[in-house]
Amino acid sequence: MNQFPKQIQSQLLQAFQRAAEEMPAYRELCAEHGVDVGRVIDVDSFSSLCPLLGRANTFDRFPIDRLCAGGIPGDLAQVLTSSGHGGSGRFSFGLTGREQSALNEYFIDLAMDEAFQVKSIKTLTVNCLPMGVFFTSHCMTVANTSVREDMAVALVQAFGKYYGQIILVCDPLFMKRLTDHALEKSLDWSQYRVNAVLGEEIFGERYRDYIAHRLGLGSEQWVMASLGVAELGLNLCYETPSTIALRRSAFGNPEFAHAVFGIDPSRMVLPMVYSFNPQRIFVESVGLDDDGYGQMTVSMLDTGLAVPLMRYQTGDTIRLLDVATLDEVARRHGISLPADLPQTLLALKGRDKEVLPNHSHVGVYKDALYADWEAAERLTGAFRLAFSGERLEMHVQLNRCDESDETVGQAIRRAIPLPLQPESLVLWPYDRFPFGNGLDYERKFTYYVYPRS
Repeated sequence: MNQFPKQIQSQLLQAFQRAAEEMPAYRELCAEHGVDVGRVIDVDSFSSLCPLLGRANTFDRFPIDRLCAGGIPGDLAQVLTSSGHGGSGRFSFGLTGREQSALNEYFIDLAMDEAFQVKSIKTLTVNCLPMGVFFTSHCMTVANTSVREDMAVALVQAFGKYYGQIILVCDPLFMKRLTDHALEKSLDWSQYRVNAVLGEEIFGERYRDYIAHRLGLGSEQWVMASLGVAELGLNLCYETPSTIALRRSAFGNPEFAHAVFGIDPSRMVLPMVYSFNPQRIFVESVGLDDDGYGQMTVSMLDTGLAVPLMRYQTGDTIRLLDVATLDEVARRHGISLPADLPQTLLALKGRDKEVLPNHSHVGVYKDALYADWEAAERLTGAFRLAFSGERLEMHVQLNRCDESDETVGQAIRRAIPLPLQPESLVLWPYDRFPFGNGLDYERKFTYYVYPRS
């Protein structure tokens, strides 16, 4: 007997049946895996019988018409493009029909209103996401600037005073550049009510504190994370004030962090804690390890989608969280959970390739750059980790016009646990940084390349 509400189970089965009947590629995949569609009658049979999808057996294998319901793309309002498999030139796509475009607006507005009250506060949202990722809203003014810090700052200066709040939407690395440029232009963020939504990659609590400091945020203003996948949609999973409070409680209490997340917080950055709308996506964690983490596997529940992906693996590692269990663990550690903690929660570690040969995580080194705010002012946020056997070198890019200084390197080292210290830490002048000189914010930055076997 499964524990899923009847409505969710019904939505899932309807979405599956539509995909199996109308999507040529999915019919072929089900046939290859011996799936008898008539035997998929509940969540348990869906999860045990239906094939796992990913980029390799969908977008890399089939032309786009065979991935579409009905065998044709139809009347599309928008196409989102993935980042391209780490520069491989192979892409996957998210196709949005006109009806679904309006529905996506609804889900984005719903989440943004829950976090920032955008339906009652006149809101200017400056979208600085790369790769042409744009969105619209029924209740916010959206300015889509892509990765143009000059344009974003100019918009804030020209229009900010006419709005009750400003929301900045960026990835973490570009947010660093945006705040640097704002400082160069003497933009006083304190004259506006500002919030931030960050996507593309995970970040640590030291980074969150630094950006909040840079933007002059008060107690009721937030730096929040959001997870989107080009093939599936934007803002699939998202932080709320209460999920942030849970993560920050764990950041300050290693024993509680270990009990909640099953990790050693001295070696791993804390997972992001996300909520999601169970009427929009069905989430599984497949292939669990000893700590309860598996591959994030998403089924889209909207029966009007152009590409109805079922059990699609995003490449992220997650652990589904149960609120009742969290509450029990919190009580044992003398911690009070927020009363408004969402009922649907997951902990997201990031991608498998972010786990390093020393059994640490890229995020540990990323967050170390922001432990000392004065040192962080002098960095772009870009770095590269290079292993040679067990020897680790860390290469860090200085900001424009900054020069190497022992105090910066010392500040970074102090924030890295002793067992994870790099043997060598090199601070590179901006123009000489050999790993992405003149940062191209249109592409995801590579902090570490796993050695080829």
